[in-house]
Amino acid sequence: MIKSGHSLIGWIALPIALALATSGCATKKFVRQQVAPVNQKVATLEKHTNEKIAAVWNKEESDISQVNERISTTDQKVAQVAQATQQAQDTASRAMERADANSGKIAETSTAITNLTSGVANALNYQLVEKADVTFGFNKSTLTPEAKLALDQVAMKAQSLPRSVMELAGFTDKVGSKNYNLALSRRRAETVQRYLVQQKVPLRTIHIVGLGEEAPPPGLEADLSAISPNPSKAQLNRLARRVQIRLYGAGDITQGSASGQQ
Repeated sequence: MIKSGHSLIGWIALPIALALATSGCATKKFVRQQVAPVNQKVATLEKHTNEKIAAVWNKEESDISQVNERISTTDQKVAQVAQATQQAQDTASRAMERADANSGKIAETSTAITNLTSGVANALNYQLVEKADVTFGFNKSTLTPEAKLALDQVAMKAQSLPRSVMELAGFTDKVGSKNYNLALSRRRAETVQRYLVQQKVPLRTIHIVGLGEEAPPPGLEADLSAISPNPSKAQLNRLARRVQIRLYGAGDITQGSASGQQ
């Protein structure tokens, strides 16, 4: 009897279990049908989200790369500017050094020019430093021993003055024709010039002229007065037969005189 009770229970429970099993399978299928679209939407959303994240990440990486490139370019430009600035400073420093050196050279040149200008002006400032006269015999152009002694003193003075210039002016008395006396006065000046050159006076520094009897030699009146207040014609003619010598020196030269009147 007990066994029959158990069998009855089993038969009763079996339909219930089958019903439950059948109901459970239907529920899972329904759930799967409901969940599948959601999963698909989630997957699609996830894909879009990942794509957007990837795009944002790529853009950030691109922006960061551009920023880094700009920073690198800026650093390079800054370095170039710094290098150019240093070069400019070095150039300016060298220019200042050259300017200082040039200023010194300019000052030296200015001083040299001033000295040269002063020296040129001084060199062109010729002054009478020596004078002498030598006389000749009637119708003669030869030098007497006394005339040579006077010319020796003039030559020594000229040799001591490197930039000296000498003037020789020949004269005659009034005896004879004017043309003859003019030629004779020049021969006398040439005789004096020749003797001075023999005494080492540079020829280029000696200038001669023959004036004949056209004008009385300068200083003749003083020489005549020293001889006599009323000189004779012979005395006048003797003193007129002369070569007047004037030595000029350049610069600060003390004036002197050497006279050898005969």
